[in-house]
Amino acid sequence: MLINLVGLSTAVACTFIIYLFCARQFSYDRFHSKADQIYRVTTDSNQGAASVHPARVAGDWPSQLMKEFPAIENMTRLVPYRQAIIKIGDQRFYSQNAFLTDSSFFSVFDFKVLSGSPVNSLSQPGRAFICRSLAMKYFGSIDVVGKELSILHQQENEPRLMVIEGVMEDFPENSHFHAELLTSYSTENDLTTWAYTYFLLAKGTDIDFLRNTIQQKWEKEKKTNDPPPILYLQPLTDIHLFSHKTREIEKNGDIRSVILLISSALIILFIAFINFLNLSRVQFISASKSMKVKLINGASKKILAGEITLESLLLSFISVITGLFMAIRLSGFLGISIFQHDRIDDLILIAFGFTLSICLLAIYPLFTSKTVTDMNVTASKGGLYKFPIVVQFALAVIAITSTLVLNRQMDFIASKHPASQNANMVVISNNPLEAVQRYQVFKEELLKNSSIKNMTAVFEEPGGDITDGATFKIEGIDFKEGQSINIFTVDSNFFDLMGIHPLAGTTDFGFTSSQQWEKDAVELSILRNDKNADQNKISELEKKTGGYVDKYILNQSALRLIGISNPEDAVGKRFRLTFFLPDLFPDGVIVGVVPDFHYTNLHNEEKPLAITPRKMFNYCFIISIDPGQRNKAIMTIASVWQKINPEFPFQYEFITDSYRKIYTGEYTQTKVLSLFTIISIVLSSMGIFAIALFSVQHRIKEIGIRKVNGARVSEILILLNKDFVKWVVIAFVFATPIAYYAMNKWLENFAYKTELSWWIFALTGFMALAIALLTVSWQSWRAATRNPVEALRYE
Repeated sequence: MLINLVGLSTAVACTFIIYLFCARQFSYDRFHSKADQIYRVTTDSNQGAASVHPARVAGDWPSQLMKEFPAIENMTRLVPYRQAIIKIGDQRFYSQNAFLTDSSFFSVFDFKVLSGSPVNSLSQPGRAFICRSLAMKYFGSIDVVGKELSILHQQENEPRLMVIEGVMEDFPENSHFHAELLTSYSTENDLTTWAYTYFLLAKGTDIDFLRNTIQQKWEKEKKTNDPPPILYLQPLTDIHLFSHKTREIEKNGDIRSVILLISSALIILFIAFINFLNLSRVQFISASKSMKVKLINGASKKILAGEITLESLLLSFISVITGLFMAIRLSGFLGISIFQHDRIDDLILIAFGFTLSICLLAIYPLFTSKTVTDMNVTASKGGLYKFPIVVQFALAVIAITSTLVLNRQMDFIASKHPASQNANMVVISNNPLEAVQRYQVFKEELLKNSSIKNMTAVFEEPGGDITDGATFKIEGIDFKEGQSINIFTVDSNFFDLMGIHPLAGTTDFGFTSSQQWEKDAVELSILRNDKNADQNKISELEKKTGGYVDKYILNQSALRLIGISNPEDAVGKRFRLTFFLPDLFPDGVIVGVVPDFHYTNLHNEEKPLAITPRKMFNYCFIISIDPGQRNKAIMTIASVWQKINPEFPFQYEFITDSYRKIYTGEYTQTKVLSLFTIISIVLSSMGIFAIALFSVQHRIKEIGIRKVNGARVSEILILLNKDFVKWVVIAFVFATPIAYYAMNKWLENFAYKTELSWWIFALTGFMALAIALLTVSWQSWRAATRNPVEALRYE
């Protein structure tokens, strides 16, 4: 009874938790009334190895398409402020959820407006909507229409003053983005910059036909030999679970992870049901004599079934109540609330289905016995329990294998990233433009302190996406039309600080450009495109910027793109990026080649990189601190930051956390699956323990006779354990290919993955066998060492 109660309660808890989690995952963005008509617009750059497919697009062409194609009824865009600095009164804070958007935003999406009017909102420059949380936190009320705030874009020097036009409800948890501040457009550039773009299509639109028509239009209109980008129209409701593009508006979930968690819950549910079925059979056999008497005295199988069903209903009721309590306690692992009002009916339905299953399993042994004499069947025949136990251990083997692979993959990821396990590196990412311009002063001040060992700056934070690129030319290599390479800018000491060594050449950039040179180069590039520009000014800037030879370091992926197999052959070659600001990246030379160092996340393959110093693009600072003075170092960084950048909040994290947050979902899966694996092992052990106990009790007489005739303890142990060992081996043989296939599919989430080595499966088999032997051996040992006279007297 206790084994059944524990197993069934645990199964109920896991079923509730996983159902609520998965229901939430599949509900993303479905609360919009026109969710099935909203599509996100994205394009693949269609440039071979350097091809990128971001979740946002640049340019005004989406609005032109809306004018040309009646099927596009409306559209809206979201332009991120990136790490914006918002000022309300005297308070400043960072926000990564602030966006510029169109006046059509509330016409496309159904986010609730609490005050102000959603009609024609954000149609005037300098207007803003804020969410309830911000209003309550900084104003103490949602009655804030007409009040002011300022917002500073990460890449701008001057803040924008906004008048609050309305307050919106905090976005639901199951939205793929969560804006806390929306503002209207202020400049012409806002209309053409990178934006997350959504089309509202007419009902019944043939999506494939519309997309193909637009694609064909682009093919006809292209003016160069370069292939046009590939257009995608992505259903809004697919974004959360099926989208893994670069620059996603927020980190999404993954359908394969959901399937993995569902499978884990089903394994526990099946193991609990198998335990219950086995123990029901055991109880049936144990009670065979009393049932036989009842049947002889006129009781029918229906009456016996009623008694069994009543007991099962009581057990099910207790299991559901206990399971609900356990689910509340365990739900913190997934960060969901059990009491979701829109899911109460579903939970009741699950409880009903669970109860019905238990009742059917309980009466199954009764109705599979054709005659009264069938009740004399004993466990000694073995076949009565063989199949359920094989299935049970097969499921446990799959769970153990999955856990081992998940943990191995996460360790593999951690080992691949540079300095990912160095707990003494501080990351200050997404810095404002002015802080970037003060980088050199900030660095010099920090390095005066003994607790600071070194400091560098880089374009992207650890684990971020590197998507910016340009076409290029390299000495001695035929140029391929449309071929581009990604640009990664760093400070001159980046490779030394990160511990990355060259394959050829050097990682020492030597003399690098100053911030003033970069400003002059940008200005010169702009003036060259201005027909009315002052030629004297151009000549002056040419003198200031001329003569500088750029230095480039390529990674291995870049060499493969170019077609160079030996890294030494690339060193010394002339190299030029065809950037839209040509004077900012002048002719240069390749000074070194480095391995693919996996600075970005490992979900995608390493991109071909051209790495060069450019201070103006290095928005992320990385500081190496003395491990013996950790607390002092943090206080020093905060103090110097406040001195150099008093108008910007200080915000930091350790590089270990920077990488870890990229794989939050995977770490959560590993944690939950490990918990479920332990549960499945415990339940399997409980089930096999009960069967072993029953089996031994029914062989007491046999054991006594064998011992009287001279059988040794070891022979008795082998006799009692061999069937269980055989069942575990059969389970392992059946489970291994299933586990291999499932984990191979999960590893497809990563471009770089661990190998499914043979020893993982061997270890799993050994663990399953050890668990089975430890579980049954205690009962076997007690039976084997018992005095045979007592055994025979017992019978």
